[in-house]
Amino acid sequence: MNKLTAFKKGYLKVFLLVLLTLFLIPFITLVFSEYGKSQLDKQYTEILINDARQQNSDVAGLTAFLQLNPPSSVCGAVDRKLSEYHNAVCATGSELEQFFLIDKLAIGTLIAGAAILLLVMLFSALAFTRRKGQYWSLMLVRPFLVLASLMMVAVQGVMLVWLSYWITAFFTQTYYPKVVFITGLMALAGIYYVIRGIFKRLPTRDEVEGEVVRRAAAPELWARIDALAAQVGTTPPDHIIAGIDTNFYVTEGPLRVKQQSLGGRKLYVSIPLLRQLTLGQADGVMVHELTHLYEGDTSSGALLGPKLQRFDNWTHMMGENFPTLVVYYLACLYRMLFELASQRDSREREFIADRNAARLITPAAIIESLIKISAYASYRGEVERSLFGNKKQYQQELGISKAIAAGLPEHVNSTHFISIMREQNIPHPYDSHPPLSERMRNVGYTLEEDSYAAIAAALPTQSWVDLMPVATEIEQQLWQKYEGDFSSAHEESLAWSYEPVGAEETALVLKYFPPVVFPLKGGLQVEISYRGVTHSQSAELLEWGNIKSANHRSRFGTDIVHLQHYQPNAQGEKRSLIRLPGIKKEIAAFNQTFGLYWNRHQNMRALLEQEPVAATEG
Repeated sequence: MNKLTAFKKGYLKVFLLVLLTLFLIPFITLVFSEYGKSQLDKQYTEILINDARQQNSDVAGLTAFLQLNPPSSVCGAVDRKLSEYHNAVCATGSELEQFFLIDKLAIGTLIAGAAILLLVMLFSALAFTRRKGQYWSLMLVRPFLVLASLMMVAVQGVMLVWLSYWITAFFTQTYYPKVVFITGLMALAGIYYVIRGIFKRLPTRDEVEGEVVRRAAAPELWARIDALAAQVGTTPPDHIIAGIDTNFYVTEGPLRVKQQSLGGRKLYVSIPLLRQLTLGQADGVMVHELTHLYEGDTSSGALLGPKLQRFDNWTHMMGENFPTLVVYYLACLYRMLFELASQRDSREREFIADRNAARLITPAAIIESLIKISAYASYRGEVERSLFGNKKQYQQELGISKAIAAGLPEHVNSTHFISIMREQNIPHPYDSHPPLSERMRNVGYTLEEDSYAAIAAALPTQSWVDLMPVATEIEQQLWQKYEGDFSSAHEESLAWSYEPVGAEETALVLKYFPPVVFPLKGGLQVEISYRGVTHSQSAELLEWGNIKSANHRSRFGTDIVHLQHYQPNAQGEKRSLIRLPGIKKEIAAFNQTFGLYWNRHQNMRALLEQEPVAATEG
């Protein structure tokens, strides 16, 4: 399946889920209410005709009248002449009136759902008009969705409560209060979660790994930036941040570097990438980035960023609870359409920045820099994936930067590199940057594929790193921290993947998944380990590999875990009960630990099953 096909299927799936959550419950309610009204019409008609026969009244005339005016037709406002008939069949609180009202509510909800969907599509269309359209689209859609979700959750909750009573009452002449009560609680929970989502604030992620380069620390670097900014016609950045990520960017959004908050305009430069670029190529990259400042791309991004993050946080919270799914998929649909508009605008901005870089520096500089950046980034990704895929713990320095430098020339001369570059030329609606082939056409400078390797492998005799005396020190510190974090993440991943063999692997698993003991009433205890669960009363280890499913219940004040086994336990049973008397406030910690350790085992088994397949394919 190619990326575009997957993209279309993703949209179709979300759109179908929107239709399902918006219209399914009202549609079921409408169908049932129409059926109920027709059945009650028949019952009331039979009763009225039988009464007429017993009283020797005009049965034929009454039958004709009832055919023209069935009982359900006189619910609601009626002529005075029909008021007696109305009071007889559709009095306030009667069964028929309930079906009549819920029928109208279902129709109104279906119409409202269609209107809500239409407005969401219009808000999405507004984001495609211009950059300010994105801002106003976001500003308007969130309060609208909050109000719409409150209405839909409340109304659909009423329908579910009504259905939970009447479906059983209508067909079996009985009802189940517990079902009605639980349904009502779910409806109230939905309203609560929607309201809570309005006020809940999640922490922002604005921390950047890097080092702020002061003017005094790199005066030549700052002088070059100032000169290029003057050429572009924009104000220089207030801060330069040097790091080891594989990109360059500018932003006016909030950033924190080593716990220091930075305001104003910020330029991020990658030291490893600067080592790959000639002075002219780096000039082209910097003019490109400074053009984003000149065009106002960063200021609009700073304006949109917090609002977009707030919308994403709210959408995420709506997806965490079943009662609020009615708004979650609607918000997802809007967000997907907004992303289309945003990335389309982003690609246009990239074209403008490229053209300016080509005009002020050279077309060759910007295109060659793009090839070099793609080459370095793709190979670094391969090196890191290879290192992370190693099944052994690293005992010494990883040397990621050295491995990249040593292997990059071979990488760019491989057919694999050309395949990567070709794949990057396949456009996707969610791409924030245009394909290289389109960027070449945009600046009027085209290169053949067979020239990519020579460009990517050529190291400069001079680079912008020479303008930054602190570059080597910053780079070493950042690589040291990065490799330490990388090793820690790799080590933890091994703890999730090992079926430990030997003392070394066992020690690593125990480091991240040590035995956890929960004291119980009467001196008992239950222990959770990477191997399974042990209750002190039976002392039997219930191994994770033999647990098919687990359910936690509370009975008469005692928490009980029900386990289903693949093979019989020591008592010959395929079911075990772990009673947890006196666990009280620790039950949440128990459930979390149980789930974590069981998930570790499931992950480990899945990886072990994949290994023979991978070996066969290899």
